Amino acid sequence: MSSSGDAPGPSGSAGAHHGTPVEAASSDSANEAVITATLDNLKTFRHNWWAPILLGVITLFNSWDSIAMAYVMPTLSIEWQLNPLVMGILISACYAGQFLGAVTLGGIAERLGRLPVYTCAAVGMTFLAVACAFAQDYVTLLIFRLIQGIMIGGALPVAVSYINEIAPTRTRGRYFGIFQTLALSGYGVASISSPFVIGYLGWRWMLGLGALPLILIPLVWLTLPESPRWLMRRGKLDAANNALRKLGAEPVDFVEETPREAARRPRSANLFTLFSAPYRRKTLTITLLWFMTMATSFGMTTWVPSIYVKVFHIPVAQALTFTATTSVFHWIALVLGGVLIDRFGRRPMAMGGLICAATPLLIMATFAPTQPYHIFALFFVAQVTMFYGTFALWPYTAESYPTNVRALALGYGSSVGRAASMLMPLFVGFILNEGASIGIVLAVFGFSALGAMLVWRMRTEETAGRPLYTG
Repeated sequence: MSSSGDAPGPSGSAGAHHGTPVEAASSDSANEAVITATLDNLKTFRHNWWAPILLGVITLFNSWDSIAMAYVMPTLSIEWQLNPLVMGILISACYAGQFLGAVTLGGIAERLGRLPVYTCAAVGMTFLAVACAFAQDYVTLLIFRLIQGIMIGGALPVAVSYINEIAPTRTRGRYFGIFQTLALSGYGVASISSPFVIGYLGWRWMLGLGALPLILIPLVWLTLPESPRWLMRRGKLDAANNALRKLGAEPVDFVEETPREAARRPRSANLFTLFSAPYRRKTLTITLLWFMTMATSFGMTTWVPSIYVKVFHIPVAQALTFTATTSVFHWIALVLGGVLIDRFGRRPMAMGGLICAATPLLIMATFAPTQPYHIFALFFVAQVTMFYGTFALWPYTAESYPTNVRALALGYGSSVGRAASMLMPLFVGFILNEGASIGIVLAVFGFSALGAMLVWRMRTEETAGRPLYTG
């Protein structure tokens, strides 16, 4: 697999577009090197700030929609008389949809482009937020959450692909961190808002507010271009130049592909591509990391508010306050993650976060604390530090695959994570419904985080500061 980071050099190719062409082993690797150099030196506001900020704010509501049910559930379970197993099914419905949407829409984004798929998914997500808010019974809400999950699951990996494909090489982690901090702030905003929104307006408003980004989506089409890397990979060199121009760059010189290269160009990738010889080992590693990390992360995020109430008998108001406090520090951790991820790298950040999360979970599983503030302190440490494990997964996955399969790989990884997110609420709901010890749940959370840490240690290499693969 070749690197796209070689500096461009002069050439006299007659088939080039605009300016000075580049010599390289192939037209794709040469052209991606030109795009890399152009984006690395671009100083415009639209490229350096507006793209991650706009997509980050829209995706914030992706996170809001994803987690809103966790904060609605304590109230909804009382109003609709839901038992823990049925609660788990309703929580899992959105993640089941995300499982389908991530891999399906990620594959479609390889064929149709990043922005069309992202915007369609984002629009669908907002309309379904309104539908969920007006649901009158359990089955209707379950169906709407499932369909909404497809849109949520598809939007995020496609957005991450786009952000990583236009980010500067040297500060890609920080650039992605701007987007990721805003995107994941939806969890914190939902948590902080939930006592007020649910307490004063009702749980339907908590679900319906996910429609707010509809007013921002037109700005995506008006101000952002399609990924120039994706356009180049599809052989659309003039369109790639127009995309760079829209970001503020001057037209660049592309090498025309030869007829032989055009004949050999794979027109589309599918899920089986990720398990072909060049990617098989990497895909197995990604599978393990996404499943174990998200099993713990989303298991805690979706169930901790209800565990406070159902297991430890903490009043709903106090449980929501605990959760809101944790979310404030989640946001601080996210900001620090975006600042530090390029300096320390993906692996140290992920491994440190995972071991710090596993420790309090295993302590709780072993010693079964009963004091509310002891319980809160241990969950607090586990949830805040676990975010570093999930934070590093996205850029690491994007940086591990070439442009022609990047959105598909991110969609696949996300779908594996959503599978874990879907199964874990069912597992927790079953354990609680059967009256078994919460220690079983906490031990599973802890050992899953520990297992992910070991995979990072034994099966990964650092990707920080490395040019994106050309394929």
